[in-house]
Amino acid sequence: KKSPREWAALEAELTELEKEDKPEGEAALQALFKDIYSKADEDTQRAMMKSFQESNGTVLSTNWNEVGQKKVEVQPPDGMTVKKYEH
Repeated sequence: KKSPREWAALEAELTELEKEDKPEGEAALQALFKDIYSKADEDTQRAMMKSFQESNGTVLSTNWNEVGQKKVEVQPPDGMTVKKYEH
């Protein structure tokens, strides 16, 4: 049976390992956006949510003064076109 001290040491060790484990690719990008969002003020968070939702995930802005004034248009990557979803 493990004592409480051993569990605390194990938890500390796991926390340290998680900090050292660096995400790659898409996971790294998501971690970056999560970090930006968590450290942002309310207006920046609002700008990020509004720009991402209105642009169907093609724009991510942190500038509420710009985003709050108008609808954020879809901006597809170069060489791609936007198609309307038909159900």
